[in-house]
Amino acid sequence: MSEITGGELLVRCLHAEGVRFIHGITDGTYMMVIEALERLGEELGIRLIVPRHEAAAAHACDAYTRVTGDPAVVMACAGPGAANLVAGLMCAEAEGSPVIAITTSRRSDISDSYVHQGGMQVSRHLDIFRPAVKWNGKVDHWARIPDMVRHAFRVATSGRPGPVHILIPENILGQRCEADAVSIWSADTYRVIEPAGYDPECIHRAAELLAEADLVNIHCGNGAERANAGHEIRELAEHLGAAVTNTIRARGIISDEHPLCFHPTCLSRIMANSQADVVLAVGTRLGELNMWGRPPMWGEPQNQRLIQVDTEPTHIGLNRPVDIPLLGDAAVVLSHLLDAVKRIAPQKEAHPKIAEFRAVQDDWRKELDEAVADLERSPMLTGQILTVCNEFFPADAIFVMDGGNTTLWNIHYHVPKTPRSVMYSMNYGHLGTGLPYALGAKLARPDKAVYCVTGDSAFGFNMQELETAVRNNLPVIIIVAVDGAYGMEKTAQRRMFGREADWFGHDHAPVRYDQVAVAMGCHGEFVSKGSEIKPALERARASGKPAVIHAEVDPAANVDPPGNWLWTAARTGKLEM
Repeated sequence: MSEITGGELLVRCLHAEGVRFIHGITDGTYMMVIEALERLGEELGIRLIVPRHEAAAAHACDAYTRVTGDPAVVMACAGPGAANLVAGLMCAEAEGSPVIAITTSRRSDISDSYVHQGGMQVSRHLDIFRPAVKWNGKVDHWARIPDMVRHAFRVATSGRPGPVHILIPENILGQRCEADAVSIWSADTYRVIEPAGYDPECIHRAAELLAEADLVNIHCGNGAERANAGHEIRELAEHLGAAVTNTIRARGIISDEHPLCFHPTCLSRIMANSQADVVLAVGTRLGELNMWGRPPMWGEPQNQRLIQVDTEPTHIGLNRPVDIPLLGDAAVVLSHLLDAVKRIAPQKEAHPKIAEFRAVQDDWRKELDEAVADLERSPMLTGQILTVCNEFFPADAIFVMDGGNTTLWNIHYHVPKTPRSVMYSMNYGHLGTGLPYALGAKLARPDKAVYCVTGDSAFGFNMQELETAVRNNLPVIIIVAVDGAYGMEKTAQRRMFGREADWFGHDHAPVRYDQVAVAMGCHGEFVSKGSEIKPALERARASGKPAVIHAEVDPAANVDPPGNWLWTAARTGKLEM
């Protein structure tokens, strides 16, 4: 019989879950995990990804789970490493991403319950992490490592997915015991891998309601994206002649160019939401950015029927009364719903109101396009970056957004065409996720182009991860829209002060982000006009390196970006029609 360390046991448990990457900064408290990865990583197909900051590691895991649909693993050391990790996990929790966080504590005889005695890097990990995760627990015995790993993955992937946290003292990771004293189970033997489950009676009732409806609106949220339900949504919409709308997080669930799809920040979307007599809400709680599912963005509940699809029972009827609940994975539920609708009713033509919505959106789009038509303007408008990128990158490229007002430009001008192609911290609005998201997406899909358009303020939070990109050969392209300020806070200051004023506390010292990138081993470019973007992108791609394009944008225009009125309405709860 052979003995193995707790570190090797943990690595073998993660291998049984299909884990390909462990993100973490190497540390003495889990050196036995590092030793096992050095010795067994190639054999088990697990690679260590070492970031420059733990929050960035959690963000990369967040993006990885969105692109693949699989859980991702991040580790952090006792004390400061764990503290850094919390911010990334709070973001993952808000977005519903199954990130498995493993933190170490100092040895059992001085940690946790003995904080008051003054041990170095000793803190109350379980208490600190608990509000940021779905579940957390501590491994108190070497033999319980497999049980705790299984429970962590089970909780992270069940219902509404989300992050979980395991705490393991360093002495347990270093402990040696007989390998055959415990059992390691493959994932498919103890948790649901293939999505399943639906109520046939509810499916039939929902199908009848949809078939009998005059105008249907299919509204998609995070859960639709996580389930990769774009095919089912498109087919159901085409059969019903229904309008499709989505949250910002679910953009690309069907192509923005599809004639039944309406943009989340255009009045056409509000018209579809409010005028439909039946709404099929797929994987959304109808939260704040959906105006809580209430009028005037939506119809009155007594007049507008609601069918709600979600994996999490507590989300059903959360913010608006529901007529028919459909509990289960969105792709599975919609597949059965589509079959049922086809049995009941023939395919319908697009509803006449669709043409009205389309006319409104076409006029809106024309106005947006005219605003960015002059590519010789200097400094450029942020929207010009997106118009060039739409043409330059392939349809299946993964696009990452980050920043405040920069994201409003991104939302208006980026045209997503494929599912799981847009990465953004919608529910948390967490600055600094852009570059780490891009790295996580590139790890998940190295075959796809990955690019990020970020504001300079957001980029400053985690730009140290450029070195991580170089070291791991992750050739992402980062375009930094530089207005030299916290632009969205200028917008808020103007709104709250109600007057023009010198900006208070919002401006940055000048930084050349392309030169910072070159110093870190990346390719760098500087542009100030829209006409310069495409050649810069071509050189960036040809370099084969991670690249940063410093794009000077108009700081005055950035104070009042497109869609600012809708953002303000959502944040204040006051939508005027």
